[in-house]
Amino acid sequence: MNHSGRQSDAGVLELIRNRLNIDVMDVDTDLIETGSVDSLALVMLISALEETFACELPLDDFDIDNFRSARRITEYLNDSGVFPGRNAS
Repeated sequence: MNHSGRQSDAGVLELIRNRLNIDVMDVDTDLIETGSVDSLALVMLISALEETFACELPLDDFDIDNFRSARRITEYLNDSGVFPGRNAS
């Protein structure tokens, strides 16, 4: 999987849809506000992200806002260095 640009957003969206079986409209759908992700699903999401992208997410300063949408998750992964070569603006 190419981890750059919109393909990263699409990759995270695909992971949410396929691994968690959550029907998400697009990369900006608020997973928390819509009730698509509860606390258990959030733990499963973090685990799936770490497994899929072979990383350990820095959760010392956990902020649920980083997991509100596929786009926000991608930005968090970029900021955390999971997707090298792309900096979130």
